[in-house]
Amino acid sequence: MVARTKKSGCYASGFTLLELLVVLAIAGGLMALVPAMVSAVVPGTKARVAAYDLASSLRDARNRAITSSAPVDVRFDSIADTYSVAGAPPQELPRGMALVLLDSGGYVNKTRRVARFYTEPEKYTLRFYIDGSSNGVKARLGAEDGGYVVAVDWLLGRVSITEAGDDVS
Repeated sequence: MVARTKKSGCYASGFTLLELLVVLAIAGGLMALVPAMVSAVVPGTKARVAAYDLASSLRDARNRAITSSAPVDVRFDSIADTYSVAGAPPQELPRGMALVLLDSGGYVNKTRRVARFYTEPEKYTLRFYIDGSSNGVKARLGAEDGGYVVAVDWLLGRVSITEAGDDVS
């Protein structure tokens, strides 16, 4: 609806405030639906984002260990599917995403754990030392049939991300 009023021989036209508010409400509703629709269209987006977030946190922990000249610990909990850096509150993975720690022989399931790495059942602590090295870990994020592997090299502390199917070692 466009309101027109006659003022001294010319017409003034425009939209009412109510019309503008209705259009803004509809646009806001559509904008709220866009992220959900995009994530449903692109499979594996949650796993990729979670892997990049974990890798970013691990790189930050390594840099913190080097700059502060003090070891920094990253604690993984595969039961709660969380990780925490240097005693900070745990970071939860998105719903439906599993955190599985790997050994050199492949995937480690929830019942079999590598005893030399674990101080408590189902938990693992990755330590970055002041020279940038670490005790190393591989963590797989995603569903059972796919996902991403975030690996930390023990010698250099280098953090890398690969797709779970591409990881051969």
